[in-house]
Amino acid sequence: MSNLDSIIKNSLSKASPHTRDVYGKNPLTASEVIELANNRVLTVAATVRPDARPHLSPTDLVAVEGIFYLGVDEATARYRNLRANPAITVMLADGSKRQAILEGNAKFLDMNSGTAKKVLEAQKKKYGWVTDALAEFQPMKAFTWKAK
Repeated sequence: MSNLDSIIKNSLSKASPHTRDVYGKNPLTASEVIELANNRVLTVAATVRPDARPHLSPTDLVAVEGIFYLGVDEATARYRNLRANPAITVMLADGSKRQAILEGNAKFLDMNSGTAKKVLEAQKKKYGWVTDALAEFQPMKAFTWKAK
């Protein structure tokens, strides 16, 4: 979690004045972002198609032991996009109360691993279903905000 706190602070320090003004007033802590990821809030992911056009879609996201994981079905454009280019941006929004924009990369898990089993359990608990592929999401940039 301290790594995510560092990413949030570092992202703000390098942001434009407008972005610092908007997201710097009341950012979420890493713990709050993880809590948001484990709640049923609007969660969308942006990936890049092979022809460089953006692709936006709702996504499954859970945090297990402080690490983010995306649920991805192999038949989807998101899966194909991430196989070709691991870059992804995820936005979590709890109405006008809290939001987080996380930019980073996704790395697919071995679905037979112990980690995948834990993530599938968390996914089933949160959503009531599981996906046929999982990817660890590693944020490199983060902008977060919460209402006062």
